[in-house]
Amino acid sequence: MNSKRLPPLDVDGAAASALTSDVQLRPEDVHKAKSENVWIQAPSEESPHSLSARFEVPAEGEALRLVDLIEIQRQAGIFQAHRQFGVPHNEVFVLDQMSLKRVTATHEWADSHRKGRVRSQIVATGLRGRARSLVQHFALETSDGLIVVGRAKSSLIPAAVYQRVRKQPTQSNISAPGSKRSGFTYEELLQVDEQDPLLSDHPSDHLTAVQAIADVERVAQIAAPGSNLRALKLTFQRYAEANPTPTLRLKVSGSGRLAAEIVQHGVRRAKLAGALVMRRPVDAR
Repeated sequence: MNSKRLPPLDVDGAAASALTSDVQLRPEDVHKAKSENVWIQAPSEESPHSLSARFEVPAEGEALRLVDLIEIQRQAGIFQAHRQFGVPHNEVFVLDQMSLKRVTATHEWADSHRKGRVRSQIVATGLRGRARSLVQHFALETSDGLIVVGRAKSSLIPAAVYQRVRKQPTQSNISAPGSKRSGFTYEELLQVDEQDPLLSDHPSDHLTAVQAIADVERVAQIAAPGSNLRALKLTFQRYAEANPTPTLRLKVSGSGRLAAEIVQHGVRRAKLAGALVMRRPVDAR
């Protein structure tokens, strides 16, 4: 399939001059503040609704995480929404749901999985010519082949409307995660590592999906050391504010099934479900 280079965006979302292969994406194109945290480059349009781009996750001495690859998906989706669908930069992306699974033959991430190509296709629905909802289907490929596939659904809301909506009272919908079977249980304030550029270089006044998933992945390592998330589904029922710090409730069963919820002000803000590839039994507690 023939592909064509996409012109870089101005800050207001307008297309600028033609792009050459050595042009770098700007942080604002993917909602970042620092250029070193832009992990996708050289985007190519494959159709009016799909594009691909090179990606590379920096090697900082830490093991590759599933949340690092989710960040690749996030950057590709945001860039594509602005570029191909003309979404203004002052629109608020409200993630409703995302799901993904690893499709590698091995149980562990490899250094070769740090770089490759992300492919993203978006289906948009709208009103009066403006996109209001986006469904993104994505895949990450490396030299080892396909490693991750997934889907994300977001709503697009003008900033003023979003501020009104987020202040509306929410009916309590607490439910204990997990099953009655033995396994690992956890309930603590959600932790956001301010030294992690993935989490800190993402201007937001609310808890983000990558922040939530990063802590779930951290706790999963406590539950089953050496484990890896094989599949994950996140559903936001209402966005959580950054303060007060939300609570993460999580359970991992003996078979590696994960269930979690994020609670704030006595209200469930998000729920997660997933599966672990485990090297050793769950540390029941």
